[in-house]
Amino acid sequence: MELGRQHLTALLPIVSCGEEFKDEGLKVYIQFLRDESGVLYELIAPLGEDSPTAGVLATGKNILNHVAYTVTDLEGESQRLRKGGCIPLGRSAPALAFERRNVAFFLTPLTFILELIEEPAITSRKTD
Repeated sequence: MELGRQHLTALLPIVSCGEEFKDEGLKVYIQFLRDESGVLYELIAPLGEDSPTAGVLATGKNILNHVAYTVTDLEGESQRLRKGGCIPLGRSAPALAFERRNVAFFLTPLTFILELIEEPAITSRKTD
């Protein structure tokens, strides 16, 4: 994580680094960095040899490998991606970095990965 942070902050106009998460459920360390234009970068490092990211780092390929976006209907969007030829890379799972909201990963026909991040539930407030 430290090496990734050093490289990104040296190469990009990073203005803030968020908390580093140790997500044992997803078997990764995660940290978000934001640049001066508001773009959010996510650093990911393996948490053990059986982490899904360990193999990627070992090969040195697809290090910058996915685009993430939030969705209000994770299941519906997942079905839409499947119909578009995307292959799920496992089941959706809660992510510590996103307040335990579910995330799902898909391999696209163009061989890059899409990450869907479930939007937080909207709670209504009663007013008197």
